Amino acid sequence: MDCGTSNKKSSRKRTFNRISTDGETESPVEYDELKNTVIDIQLSTKEFRKSLKHVKSDDPKYEKILLDLKRHLKEDLHVHVNKLNTRLSVTTQEEGDLREAIRVRNNEVTSLKKNIDNYEKKLKYYEELDKNLKIKNDENQKLDKLLKDSDEKCRKLLEDKESTLHHVQEKEREIEVLRSEREEARRIQDSKAFEVENRQQTINTLEKQVESIQGENEQKIKSLQHELHDLEQRLKQEQEEAISNVNKLKNEKQLVIDHFTQQVQSRDNEIQRLRGEIQQLSESNGHYEQYYRQTQEELQSFKSELERKENTLQTVVKQRDEERTLKEDERKQKDEALTRLSAIAGDRLRNNNPGITDLSDPNRPMKIAEKFTEMYDNDWTDSMEALEELDLGEEECVKILLHFLTDSYEECGRLVAELDSHILKAVIISTCEEDTNESGDNKPQDQNIPAELLKPMKDLRKKLTENNVEKLQKKLPDYLMKTRDLTEEHITACSKFVADCIKYAWMMQIQDPPVYIEWDFPSDTKIDTNILRSYTKAGDHVDFIVWPVLYLHKDGPVLNKGVVQPKSANK
Repeated sequence: MDCGTSNKKSSRKRTFNRISTDGETESPVEYDELKNTVIDIQLSTKEFRKSLKHVKSDDPKYEKILLDLKRHLKEDLHVHVNKLNTRLSVTTQEEGDLREAIRVRNNEVTSLKKNIDNYEKKLKYYEELDKNLKIKNDENQKLDKLLKDSDEKCRKLLEDKESTLHHVQEKEREIEVLRSEREEARRIQDSKAFEVENRQQTINTLEKQVESIQGENEQKIKSLQHELHDLEQRLKQEQEEAISNVNKLKNEKQLVIDHFTQQVQSRDNEIQRLRGEIQQLSESNGHYEQYYRQTQEELQSFKSELERKENTLQTVVKQRDEERTLKEDERKQKDEALTRLSAIAGDRLRNNNPGITDLSDPNRPMKIAEKFTEMYDNDWTDSMEALEELDLGEEECVKILLHFLTDSYEECGRLVAELDSHILKAVIISTCEEDTNESGDNKPQDQNIPAELLKPMKDLRKKLTENNVEKLQKKLPDYLMKTRDLTEEHITACSKFVADCIKYAWMMQIQDPPVYIEWDFPSDTKIDTNILRSYTKAGDHVDFIVWPVLYLHKDGPVLNKGVVQPKSANK
């Protein structure tokens, strides 16, 4: 490496002659063997470096490994140097090269020694650090002991806490039970209060009835009260007399005391007499108490009689409530029957009667008339311009648009009649010849169908308007092309107008009765200004019809005037 050689050993045998010291003979020397020896020295040096890298300075065996490596390196160097010295006798130039290589190796060894010294210093530092760590370990052991004591105290505190928590939970459960019992008591109290209130209301209602019963016994109660009052007065009077007698005895006793030495015998006699009177008064008071108890018993029996009558009255009230409930049910049934009869009468009244309009219907005849006018003012004008772009004349464009409307109206009328026929056939058996109508088809007659059944069937068509219109707008354009020999180009140019014609034609035909349009005004017919107005010219006679007249129903009032083109005066 430092000598300009590679680290790979050579297997070729190259030799060169060296001159002996006496200059007479030459001995051959293997060049590759010399090179391999140098490579061995380099590899040993590398292994030593690798060993130093893998050894950690804080390893306890660091010093021993370091000494072994130093010893091994020295021995290895000595071995290889001795080999080279014993096997080679080189020229001055070769000797200089080898010395340079040895010098480099010596420098490397010096640097390695320095590294070793550094590692030794680090080793001393780590030894000092190890001592400090031991001291810290001792401190840590003390801290561990303190921590263990603290853990033991914490564990005891936790146990105390758990026991306290368990006790608190038990108290909480007891509180919860007490709360539930309190809630139950409150609920029972509320129910009892409600029951008491109901009973109070019942008592209030019965008081008036009880008043009549009380009136019968009022005289008896008053008499008893009067007797009781007399007894109380008599008792009071006797008590007052007894009190006065006692006071008198006290006075006499005082006199006796004053004259004790003179009236001892008279005092004893007087005391005996007074005892006899007190005994008589006590017996009289016992009779009065017995009479009072009898009066109380009579009052108690009277209260029992009142309670019995109250129960009887409650039974009567309950029976009346049941009767009232039955009457209320009967009234509800009558109201429901009247409601059904009113609905039936309303259906009969609205059936085929244009004079009565459902104002909640957004597609009622007046609204259709408004939309019909808007269609003429907007869609019809746009369609005229689109057809004129196809190089069609004004009159031809007007007739095409009129045919779109009238053909849609007639076809929708046919489909509505067919739909009604299917509905009626589904609910009426038509097997007799009488069921065939005047037109000769098998459409059932609806004169015998009740209006309350016929009206909902007609309303059903209105509820399905959106669905049916969508289908008709896909189906009828082909019919319109075939009927008037038109092309798809005409339909496309007036697509919005055609769709609106189909929509409003269907909405007219499903009204009850159907909204009617009139467009049969032959040429030269005199213009009726009550139902027609002029298009772009002035005149008295019809040239061609532009827009039909709209009626509420056939032979009914006019909703919108029609439009005609009058003939010019010079025609």
